[in-house]
Amino acid sequence: MMNLEKMKQRKKDLHLTNQELAERSGVPLGTVNKIFSGATKSPKYTTLLALETVLGMYFYQDEDGPYVSMVREESLRYGAEYTAEDYYALPEKVRAELIDGQFYYMAAPGRVHQEILGELYYCVKDYIRRKKGACRVYAAPFDVRLDEDDRTVVQPDLSVVCRRELLDDKGMKGAPDFVAEVISESTGKKDYTLKLRKYWNGGVREYWVIDPLKEKIVTYQFQGEEMDMKIYGFGDRVPVGIFEDLEIDFGGFDI
Repeated sequence: MMNLEKMKQRKKDLHLTNQELAERSGVPLGTVNKIFSGATKSPKYTTLLALETVLGMYFYQDEDGPYVSMVREESLRYGAEYTAEDYYALPEKVRAELIDGQFYYMAAPGRVHQEILGELYYCVKDYIRRKKGACRVYAAPFDVRLDEDDRTVVQPDLSVVCRRELLDDKGMKGAPDFVAEVISESTGKKDYTLKLRKYWNGGVREYWVIDPLKEKIVTYQFQGEEMDMKIYGFGDRVPVGIFEDLEIDFGGFDI
């Protein structure tokens, strides 16, 4: 855990105002002001954890926009790791995922992201109902404790779960059969790299990355060590591999 002086320095390095830190962490602005002014001598552990979640990130810019690094500098430097217990202790307003013991801040999704997710959820849900299938479909926030340990809790934008014995009151423990992520400015690099690896190794059968900026859908089907990748456009009908006769008509989406 960072001490106050390290937090102040990190906030300065990232050029974050108290207002921006409050918005990204979910901690009330008044509380942030009191902590950094020294008025609050003993902040709550969960409050400090929420602030550290944001301050521990490395923000950078590339041609597609701002992203959050897949490396948490403080954690790597001092060997700190977090568990599911820390994840569930975060304030309710904080949007973050826990991957291999590291927190990753998640910005609130935009309108187009939500429109695409809503259309996709409806298509899959309607198909399962018409077929009277046993699978269940969940839109984020839905906690997936992907690995056997307690160091990873992710929130896929869309999860299809056909093994209902994996479901519990917290979400699920294990791998969904199908996962889709709609790229936003803060998640693009993570979705194409870190999450791809985690979902593949974790036992997900099919993974989609939907990119509204480039209007493309990249689909991955996994069978053991084999991966089949295909790329589609927003005007295409994209087959869902885990089902025999379902295609998603992205050209018909009302977004």
